[in-house]
Amino acid sequence: MPPVRALFLAALLCAAGSVRAAVLREASGLVQVRAAGADGWRPAGKTPRPVSEGDGVRTGFNARALVEFNGGSKLEAAGNAHFSVEADAPGHVSVNALFGTVRVSASASGGRSVSVRTPTCVVRARGDRVVFRATVAGGGSATIEVAEGTAGVEDNRGASVLLTKGERIEVDLAGLHAPTAAPTPVQARKNDLLAIMRRELGFELGRDADFAAAARESRRSERELGRALVDADGLRVRVEEYVVRPSADRLALVVMNGRSDGLSYWSWAGTFDRALPLNLEPVFAGLALSGSAATPWTVTDYAATIANAASSLVERGSGGHQVDVNGNADPLDDVAGGGAAFKTIFDRWGLYADGRLKRGYTGVALQSYNDQTASTTNDPLTGAALAGALPVVVLSNSFPDAASARRVYLESYGDGTSITREELAVEFGGGVAPRASFGSTDRNMELRYSYSGKTIRIVLPSNAPAVTRQIP
Repeated sequence: MPPVRALFLAALLCAAGSVRAAVLREASGLVQVRAAGADGWRPAGKTPRPVSEGDGVRTGFNARALVEFNGGSKLEAAGNAHFSVEADAPGHVSVNALFGTVRVSASASGGRSVSVRTPTCVVRARGDRVVFRATVAGGGSATIEVAEGTAGVEDNRGASVLLTKGERIEVDLAGLHAPTAAPTPVQARKNDLLAIMRRELGFELGRDADFAAAARESRRSERELGRALVDADGLRVRVEEYVVRPSADRLALVVMNGRSDGLSYWSWAGTFDRALPLNLEPVFAGLALSGSAATPWTVTDYAATIANAASSLVERGSGGHQVDVNGNADPLDDVAGGGAAFKTIFDRWGLYADGRLKRGYTGVALQSYNDQTASTTNDPLTGAALAGALPVVVLSNSFPDAASARRVYLESYGDGTSITREELAVEFGGGVAPRASFGSTDRNMELRYSYSGKTIRIVLPSNAPAVTRQIP
């Protein structure tokens, strides 16, 4: 072969090899990939990893995935999202968003085409720098919000509109609606919370046949029993309770409250060291109570959240392992009755108010919480450096009403802020139950959290297991 031709072919091969396929750059939580033409989903595994045309990606509860395409375009998927890669070539990137929220950062300069297809519309990037979000809800309806640049939106009827920074539009089977102003960042967080409350629960339940049947039975029994409970103030609250199983070793219990002033929810989501059985009764029993022997399933990580549209408080723990608290060196955590008493202790823990760390601790194979090291300048879960040192905190609890089943926990911080948590046993007709009813499994419980002038209230049904006390 002539040298010139050989060099030319080598250059072509090098150029072809330099065309980078889409890459799943980051994956946190449950992220799964389904190869083109395959029937089943598989965990994404280690990142970065290539994503080919026709591959599908989906995220589970509170998960996140970041995919980078040719030309530098990026797509970030929030929890409970499902999308597939239609095309990924040097001049053309196309994604099919099937459900949930994706955020796209793209450049359409130089003749490049970057588009996101939803069941009811197509969104195309226009110009050098474009950032937009596409949220696909039930029935295929979509909401498009532009944060930077310009994006074109075309519905299935052929109508189209250009959106610029700060604009949003809703599209459904009837076509394009009128563009409106996009929400502020605070409003967006509120909308995201409400969307998560609806999506992360029901969508996962619908994907699990066994629990879909259980959910139907639960909803039927709630209607029969009249699942409109009464809180401690005598006000009626619509309560819905869900069990979610996003994977074999994960479990979430969620309680949603509907009041005249909006929605609130409480959730406990945990990852275990092995696959869970179909019958979850012994699993819940192990979470709620100590036992004379270690349970077969250990919670290794968990997140407990109480939130409404205005605020949220989240507890996160990791490094869970079971400890005989009656056999350790701390007499204050002993369980009455003597003998072995196993509880799960976490090596790392943090409390976050509106996404900001308020306090936390770290440790290694802790046998008692007395051995923990309080977090000061680093996040206890991620190790990331904080903007400043955490303030000193003073913890206290009391029963302020002599005869009532009402306990108050107060966290006072050196920066002048505080968090107040109230636990109340509720009478069936409203009001606070007598002190002897505290902790009873036949009484509903009401939780009230107050922080920075904002209050979150949630009524938990009596059959909800007591998994709110992972940390003493």
